[in-house]
Amino acid sequence: MGRDKSKDDEYFHCSEDHEIEYVSNLYDDPEKVRIFLNKKCDSGNINYSKHKEVYELIEDELGFSIPN
Repeated sequence: MGRDKSKDDEYFHCSEDHEIEYVSNLYDDPEKVRIFLNKKCDSGNINYSKHKEVYELIEDELGFSIPN
């Protein structure tokens, strides 16, 4: 499944499990990304971040390319 680029400028909602599932399943190691997102949500680091910013953070910190 490819990334829905229309969501890039929408806010990522940590409180919605389907958001975490959607983003983590875009990557080859969804469990690693899911754990990463949950930690970032718990710490408040990605609150009020847009989807594109979350993808960039995953790229910077986990080394996974932004999905197409």
